Parts: sequence; structure tokens; C-alpha cells
Amino acid sequence: MSGDHYDLEVELPGSAPLSMRLEALLHAPAEHSMHAQTARGWVDLAYEAAYGERYSAAAEAALKGLEAPGSTDPENRLMLLRILCGVYEMRGESDAAAPYLHKRIALLRELGRARQAQVEADLGGILLREPDRVEAEILATTAERLRPEGPSVELADVLSSLAVRRLHDEGPETALPLIEEACEHLVSLGKREPLAGARMFLAHAQLLAAQPEQARATADAVLAAPANRAVRGAMAMLRATVHHHADESEEALADAMNAAELYSACGVRKGAASAAALLAGIAAQLNQGDVSVLAWRVAVQQAELGEVAEARMLSLALGQQLLELHQHEEAETVLDSLSVRLAGTESEHSTRGRALMGLGHAVTQQKRPLEAMAHWAEAAGQFLAAHEVDEAARAHLAAGALAASLERVEVAREHYERGLQLADQGQDTDPLMLLQALHSLGHLLCRHEDPSGVDYLERALAVVNEHGTLWQRADITDTLARGLTALGEGTRAVASALEAADLFAEAQDEEAAADAEVFAATVLLQMGQPQEAEAMFRMAVAEHDSSAALQAQALEGRIEALRDLVDDLNVDDPGAAVRLAEAEEELAELKDQLATEGDPPQRP
Repeated sequence: MSGDHYDLEVELPGSAPLSMRLEALLHAPAEHSMHAQTARGWVDLAYEAAYGERYSAAAEAALKGLEAPGSTDPENRLMLLRILCGVYEMRGESDAAAPYLHKRIALLRELGRARQAQVEADLGGILLREPDRVEAEILATTAERLRPEGPSVELADVLSSLAVRRLHDEGPETALPLIEEACEHLVSLGKREPLAGARMFLAHAQLLAAQPEQARATADAVLAAPANRAVRGAMAMLRATVHHHADESEEALADAMNAAELYSACGVRKGAASAAALLAGIAAQLNQGDVSVLAWRVAVQQAELGEVAEARMLSLALGQQLLELHQHEEAETVLDSLSVRLAGTESEHSTRGRALMGLGHAVTQQKRPLEAMAHWAEAAGQFLAAHEVDEAARAHLAAGALAASLERVEVAREHYERGLQLADQGQDTDPLMLLQALHSLGHLLCRHEDPSGVDYLERALAVVNEHGTLWQRADITDTLARGLTALGEGTRAVASALEAADLFAEAQDEEAAADAEVFAATVLLQMGQPQEAEAMFRMAVAEHDSSAALQAQALEGRIEALRDLVDDLNVDDPGAAVRLAEAEEELAELKDQLATEGDPPQRP
């Protein structure tokens, strides 16, 4: 700020890289100290503390301001007394506010501002807190009485307080004309200090009313005039929000960074945490992973310093960002700490469940699958305690998949069955969740030669026919084919594999279609039908655009089928030997090609 009345330095937007500025915030002193040289400086500090809901600090700053140089200036004194009244009113301590209100009213009368004094005496604390509906009617009547007498500070105060209630009851469209009128009066009177606060209110109302360009213009007007750091931080945050919604990511990043710095500098911890969280999300979208992690760390730190309830959700977001960046050890540290902190709470089951899910992923990537299963099983219990049945089902299905990969069949079956039980909720069932549960359990049982798996897969097909995609139908049909093979039902397996191939082809997944046909051919070969198998192997690669690796697999199967034909004296196929030689030569060339593609580049 500039001018004789201001002695607090406002930090202008920095030009250093975001990572350096975020690091600076992380290492800034945790304790917020307040010191000013003049009463006007204490006004700013008191306002900033009140904006940050540090009401005791705000009252202390205002009291110091009343004893500081410049406190005899009537405007400074009026502002300090108003802050003291407001702080106690916001804390619900009207009796404590009363002496300061009386002093302010007396000073207004001494200054010859009798009408303003009378309005404040009549309305008392109504002007300093959100009015109720009855109080709003009183304000509306007062505004009608004051309007004919022209612009005045007291009219602007009444209009702003009335707008707060209108915003709450009827929405921003009704509140906007009142706030705009208040701003017009303050502009005409040249009242810079209250104008900054009124315009801040106007900008937020415009944003709520889906008027982003007007909101940004109002914010720019606030930032172009003297204002304390809390107000400037709020306007930078609003600009960041507008830019973000307009997909102007670089501008949003810059404004969010400015907001975080301004809010942090004046101890508005909740605002700093919100700004840093917005910055983190945008940075993640721009693939600036390191910046995103730093911003989440700042958000968590600021929230914890301000004892903000959202601190735990921000810690969860930090852990998830670390997982996305494959920083699994760091993610484990963050998420484990969060889980431990939440272990003794009775109201944070959902957040703890998500922390445990992330923790499971972190330890899985560190080759500790048994720990992951335990975390996911515990997460399921947390989700159930939070009445999030779908999330509990997902946790059991994840644990089941991990157990199946470790060949812990009974453990996997228990998790899958529990997941299915939770997913099957009658009319409230999520069909895709039910589909995943049926598919997983059916696949596991068939793979381990339990015929009941077929029933689950057929039920999955019934669900997918009604709710799923064509590719999902193909995938489950393919699983059924492989399950039938494990159960020794080769003929049905071949039919299902060919059906899956047709469905994959229709879904434009040529590789999967070819793979299904190769599988059908392999089953035919196992069933002692080399002629049919050889034709199927040849058709699989001829009719579909498939990878070289799958072509090699098909050629190997075809060669095995042709050798059976050549060796079988009962088969009359004189061309089999020629086709065998051609296939062997083609396979050798393909393997050479695959080996060359797999070799590391040679130095020139």
C-alpha cells in the first residue's frame, strides 16, 4: 500500500518460478506475527485477522491500534472501533461489543454525523453480522427511509447488510442491485476503504450469478486501488477461479499463486489452503506433477496451521497425486500418517477408507501385496461404516483381484463373494459394479475348475446385454470360453470363443478378435481336430490386423497342427507337408523380425 495512512507492505505478484515460490511458502514461519507502526497499519492487520477468523488476534490488533500513533485520527478510530464491534458480534458476544459500539456512536456524534450515529444506534449489531429475516425487513425499511436523502455511508452499510440476507434467501440476482447501489454511493462519497470491501462482495455475487467477466472486472478495480492483503488475496482467488473456468490455465495458475502468497502472508489459512489446492489441481491437469505436489503440500500445511477441517481431504489429495507420479514411498508416508490420524475418529470413515485404498496401491507397487490386501479389507469396513456400499464393494473386489494374482484362491473367493453381495443391492444396484463382481468371481471359479463359475458368467452376460457395452460383452464371452475349457467342455468353449471373436471384431478390437480365434484353434487342437485347428489358426491372422507376437503364436499353433496331420497316416492331406515347411520358414522370419525389433539400438 502507499500513502501516509498505510505502513503495511503488500507483496506484489512474484516473477520467480512457481516451484520456488511454493517452496518459500512451505518454509515460511509457522507463527503469524503482527506488528504495525501506526493506527492505520493496525486497522489492516485487525481486518486481515478477522477475515481469517482469528477473532482474538483481530481484537488484540484493534486495541493496539487505539493506542498507536495516528489513533486520534477520527477515521482510524472509527474503523478500529467498528472492527472491535464486528469481532465480538461474529463471536456471538453482543454484550462485549456494546461498549465499543457506544464509543463509536459517541464519536460519530462528536464529528457531526448525527444521522449515521442514529442509524447505528437503532440497528446495533445488525450491521455487523448476517441479519435474520425479521432484521432484514427492518433494514429494508431503513433503506427506503434513507434513500431520499441522497448517498451516505450509513445507506451503503444498510444496503450491504440487506444484500447479505437477500443473497442467502433469494440468490445473487436479488442481492446484486443492492450491492451495486452501495458501491455507487461509496464511489460518489470517495470512501476508499469501505468501497474495497463492498466491491469484493459485489465481485463474489457476480460470480455466483454466472457473470464471470463482470466479476473479473470488479476484482480488477479492487486490485487497482489500495486494499489490505486479505482483500487482495480474495480478488486474486476470484480471478484464478474465473480463468480456470474459462480454461485459461496459465493465468489461473498465476492468480492462484498470488492468492496463496497474499493469504498466507496475512494469516488467512483457509484461503491460502484453497488457493494452493486450486493451483495443485490445475498443475496436475497441465502435467506439472512436481508443482502439483508442492502445491498440495502447501495446501495441507496451511490447512493444518489454520486447523481447517478440510486438512484431511487435502492430505488425501496429496497422497493421490504422489501415487499418480509413482512416488510410492512418499505416498505411503502421507497416506499412512493420515490413516493413523483418522483411526480414532468416528466421523471420518469415508476419508480413512480412501486413504487406506491409496495406501494399498502404494505398498502394492513396493512389492508388499499382503499388506495391500489388509489395507483394502480394512478400507471396506470403513466404507461400510460411512454407508458407502459401492466403495466397500470396490475395496473387496480389489483385494480379491490381488489375492487371485497370488493364487490365494480361497481368500480371493471370499473377497469376490463379499464384493458381489455388496454390489447386488436390488433396485439400488450399480449394474457396472455388479457386472465386475460377477465377472471376477466367475472367472476365478472357472479357472479353478468350479462349475458354478459358469453360472456367474452367464448372469454377467445377462447384465451386460442390458447395461454394458459391446466390448464388455465380448470380454465376458471370452472369459466364459476359457472357463469352459478349464471345465473340459471343449465344444462349448470353441463356440463361445468364436462368438467372442465376432463381438470383438464388431467392437473394432482386431487384436482381441484374433486372440479369441487363436484360442478357439488351440482348443480344437487339444480336442484332436488338427485340420479344423490349422484352418482356424490361418484364418485368425489372415482376417484380423494383429500384432507380430500374436501372429507368431498362431504360426506355432498352426505348425503343431500341421505336424499332427503329416504324422497321421489316416489323414489324406498331401499338401500338409508343403504348408508345414512354409509355416516354419515364415515363423523363423517373424522371430528374426521380433528379435531385431527387441534389440537395443547399436552405436554407429
